[in-house]
Amino acid sequence: MNAAEERVIVPAHTPKPLPNHLRAELTSTLLSTSAIPVIQSTLYNASRDAGWTDLVRERAKQLFNEGEPLSRQEVLDLLIKESHPKTHGRKRNPGGLRRVGQPRDSGLGKAKPTDNLVRIRFPDRAVMEGKEVIKQALENIIEVEGTNAVK
Repeated sequence: MNAAEERVIVPAHTPKPLPNHLRAELTSTLLSTSAIPVIQSTLYNASRDAGWTDLVRERAKQLFNEGEPLSRQEVLDLLIKESHPKTHGRKRNPGGLRRVGQPRDSGLGKAKPTDNLVRIRFPDRAVMEGKEVIKQALENIIEVEGTNAVK
């Protein structure tokens, strides 16, 4: 069976989260196809088209210029937290909003809509496009046990 025909048989009642052996088999099968580069390309293009990559670049510059000594890894960690739709315990700054030049340990205070705020949450459109391309990739390699469905 070649990579294009390779299928992963999944039990009809698969527990959540996926068992490690099934996760490994799905990953291996996805890696043997062109699915991963397609997913990467879709996410990159959708985030770029939404202006997200430019916002992240701008936010990284802000963090480096705030005067606090930050390593590249610390900036990356902050960017990841700020781009996530949840605050990860950072109640002071939901959605990754911060005034330019505002110290990291302060709250937003009396932020006004006219303040120079940066929102770096990953774009919803990119998330939806990513979900769709991942769903298509998985549908191409998964067969639910007992359905006899062959694509």
